[in-house]
Formats: sequence, structure tokens, C-alpha cells
Amino acid sequence: MKRRGRCIKAAKKCLTAGSYVALAVIMSLFLCVRENALCASGDDAEAKAVLQATRNFLNAEIRRDYPAVYACFAPSSPYARGHNYKKYLAEARTQQDHVVAYRIVRISYIQNSEDRKTYSAVDKVAQVEVDVTFLHTNTGQRSEINIGFIFLKEGGRWYKS
Repeated sequence: MKRRGRCIKAAKKCLTAGSYVALAVIMSLFLCVRENALCASGDDAEAKAVLQATRNFLNAEIRRDYPAVYACFAPSSPYARGHNYKKYLAEARTQQDHVVAYRIVRISYIQNSEDRKTYSAVDKVAQVEVDVTFLHTNTGQRSEINIGFIFLKEGGRWYKS
């Protein structure tokens, strides 16, 4: 239980560019998404596109390629609406925890957006479960955290929420 408590504390510190976990929960609530079984029965091309968007985002995080990370954010996401690139960059550069590795576990779901009134630009929503390894730069300590990242399809392209 102590280890779990430390992981939770580490997760709160680790999240670059705001709180991914909180954002994922908020987006899930706003979009009224329901977790389904693995989306293997869904459109294979769609699943491949979601996985590629996930890799693009996390590989950019590993490289600390800040322009590429910011380009992965959905234009309609609350984070992108509240953070221009300059503000994002200031936050990202102050983070002491950085993504150093990841393993995509599964796509939890891909479904049509159910809240077109609030998020009119969002056609589809997906959640990708990922084991992410963070490195704390001051201590050299690594933490692995399982995160459900939310991705949004806008204008035919998948973005990180």
C-alpha cells in the first residue's frame, strides 16, 4: 500500500503540461463516454490511426519536442483553449518528471462523440490505456504509471485531448 501511495503522489507530480489524469476524467465526463470491450471489433483503420496518434504524442514527450507535443493537442480541448504555446512551454520546461518510456496496453474504446452540443468539432472519442515510465530528473527515480489517455477526432485527425 505504501508503494501505491508513492506512485499516486509521483503521478501527480509527473504529468507534463497539466494534469493528464484530471483532464482525461473531465473529458470522459463531458463527453459521456462509456468504456467498452477492446475495440478490435471496430474499424481497424480507425484503431491504427488512434495508435499512431498515441505514439506521435508519447514519442514527442520522450524527445521533449515541445512544438510536436503541443501540435498533438486537440484544438477544442480545454487544455489547448486555456494554454497557448508560450504558456504550455513555460509549464513543460519547469516539469521535473519526464516521460522516458511507454507501453501501449490497449485501446479501451473508440466511439462517436455523444456531446456534439458542447464539443461540435469532435467527431469521435477514444481512450488508450498506456503504461508510462517517468523519470524524476532531480533524484533519478523512475515511476511507472498506468494512464488512460483520451484522444479526440476532429476534422478527420486524431488529437490528444
